[in-house]
Amino acid sequence: MLIEVLSNHPAVLVREAVVALDEQNRLMAEHDQQVTLLRERRRTARKWWQILRMLSDHQEIRALRVRRPVVDPGLQSALASRQAGMAAEDRAVHELSLLPDTWRLFRGYANRRGEVDILLVGPQGIWAVEVKGRAVLVHVDGERWTFEKFDRYGNRVDQGILQDRRGRSWGRQVEDISHELEKFLASRGLHVPVHPAVAVVNDRAGLGICHDPTVILSIGTDYLLAAIREAPVTLDPAARDRAAALVRRDHVFHSNRRRTRE
Repeated sequence: MLIEVLSNHPAVLVREAVVALDEQNRLMAEHDQQVTLLRERRRTARKWWQILRMLSDHQEIRALRVRRPVVDPGLQSALASRQAGMAAEDRAVHELSLLPDTWRLFRGYANRRGEVDILLVGPQGIWAVEVKGRAVLVHVDGERWTFEKFDRYGNRVDQGILQDRRGRSWGRQVEDISHELEKFLASRGLHVPVHPAVAVVNDRAGLGICHDPTVILSIGTDYLLAAIREAPVTLDPAARDRAAALVRRDHVFHSNRRRTRE
């Protein structure tokens, strides 16, 4: 399989979180150094005429201790979450590379409806795959996606809705991107469906109640791979090359638009 990186959004997010944490740690180190220098200066100020400096230093040390920077726990949590997401995507790419060399895998395709982690182009068509790395039990009821999280003793510790920043369910998120790509390809004379899928890649993830899903939901990649292999052949080599070229073109166009708006 040929793997082509269009963008690597998870790695960018991890780098941003690392930079932010490094900056907070730098501020803490500078603060601690200031306190150490003041304490040393106070310790050496033993003469009677230096008493005012000693008192001033003591007050400044107290003020500095009150203002000591702290590492935002939200940043640490965000870094861990982003690292888990990147690891899940890397694992999904590795496992999907079991498909034969007639397939091409794009990482990070984006259009105006968002970005999808993996886009597959091969004999059995085009597949848009959103990868999630959360250790949760996933429930689907049509457009409504929810989760439950359990600790290692089986106690439920969290529950909620599975959605992106726009308020779209995981399924709707990848559906929107898939439909937009499908329309773009059709406008260029290539009429082929884009199959939306969500792969939850985490050894502690599971499938709960799943009713009337609108996309393929795969816990791990085995179910997704089976669905791909069982699908009918719809693209010959020439159509696959054309689809790949159009995917690159569309991604570059929307990436440039985003940079212009920023």
